[in-house]
Amino acid sequence: MIADTHIPHRMPVMPAKVYELLRGCDAILHAGDLESPDILPALNAIAPTYAVRGNLHWQFSTGTHDQDLPLSLTLCAAGHTIWMTHGHMRFAYSVVDKVMGIGLRRSLARVNRNLIERLARMKPRDADIVVFGHSHLRCAVMLDGVLYFNPGAVAASTEAKSKEPPHIGFLTLREDGSVDHRWERL
Repeated sequence: MIADTHIPHRMPVMPAKVYELLRGCDAILHAGDLESPDILPALNAIAPTYAVRGNLHWQFSTGTHDQDLPLSLTLCAAGHTIWMTHGHMRFAYSVVDKVMGIGLRRSLARVNRNLIERLARMKPRDADIVVFGHSHLRCAVMLDGVLYFNPGAVAASTEAKSKEPPHIGFLTLREDGSVDHRWERL
C-alpha cells in the first residue's frame, strides 16, 4: 500500500521501484494525496487499486486533484475489515496536523498519535485494520485490537528535518486473524 505520492507537485512521475515492489500484490491501497488520479490506471494494471482523497492542497488551482475520490473506504479481505482514509477527515484537522508536523520527526510521530486517536473515534465499529497516510511517517500501532497502519510516503518529505525517507508498506492478511506488516524503502 502507498500514500502521499503527491504527483505531479512533489514528483513528476511515480518512481519505477514502486511498480516493481507492488508486482504480485493481491490489491493496492492508496491512502490519499495522489493529487493526480492519472496514476491509478498504471496501478490497476498491477492489481485492483482502491484510493481515497487526500487533504486539499493547491490542487484546484491547477485542475489536477483527487478530490473526486471518496473520503474513506471500507474493504473486506481474508476475514478482516479494513477502513482506509487519508486521515485528516476535515480541513480544520488538516491545518492543525500540518502545523504540528512542522519541524522535527518527533512532531510527525505526535501527528500519527493524534491521527490514530481521531481515527479510533471515527472508524467503523467492525474495522480491525485502519490504513491512513497524511503524516508521511510510517507506523504500525495496535490499539484495542485494531491495527493502525501508515505506509509512509512515496514522495519524500519536503521538511528536511523529518529525515523520513520514502517508503511503501505491505500487509499480509491471514485467515487465522493474524496480520504481518512491513515497509520497503524506496
